[in-house]
Amino acid sequence: MVVTRSVAPQTQLVSIFAIAPLALVGLSACSDEDAGSLAEVSSPSQTSSVSASASSSLSTSASPSTPVDGRNELLVRAGKTALAEVPASTLISIETESNGSWEVQVVTKDGTEHEMDVSEDGSEVTRGPFSENEDGDEKAKHQERVNTASIGYEEAAEKLLAVIKGSQITELNLDNENGTTVWEADLLDEMGEKHSVSMDAASGDVVRDAVAD
Repeated sequence: MVVTRSVAPQTQLVSIFAIAPLALVGLSACSDEDAGSLAEVSSPSQTSSVSASASSSLSTSASPSTPVDGRNELLVRAGKTALAEVPASTLISIETESNGSWEVQVVTKDGTEHEMDVSEDGSEVTRGPFSENEDGDEKAKHQERVNTASIGYEEAAEKLLAVIKGSQITELNLDNENGTTVWEADLLDEMGEKHSVSMDAASGDVVRDAVAD
């Protein structure tokens, strides 16, 4: 004979009510965790932090190029730095290099030429000075040009820049042109066109103004 046992309905109800609170606790815990995760992702302070970081990165990486006027000022400063490196000297040549630095030549009273490189900002000598191994004739030429030039490189640069408004000097040399001691300069105008201008180093008169080839 098979005997069957039935569970009283009251017992089943007790089991259901016993399990229900546990399920609610679990659901509550999951909801709290999800809410915390969402709050962490969408936190305004974190979003602001990221935005600020990005803005900072952009601002520090953006570096404007040196304006034309500023570049001409650096040329003058580089010349002064070179002259201070070789006492009792006269600047006869200065030009900008491909990396932005300056190559400068100065001459002492005995006609000896000294060459050096000056940093882009014109503040320090980065190479040299080295004296050129020249013969007596070359030294005599340097002395003659320096003695003839009553206008120094700084004043010459100012006058030459006035010839081509808004231009930038890329090279300035004390030279001889048809028997006249001149300051000869290469300048870039606002359109990037190159000009070659020569000025009498004694009188300050412009003797040649032409678009360079």
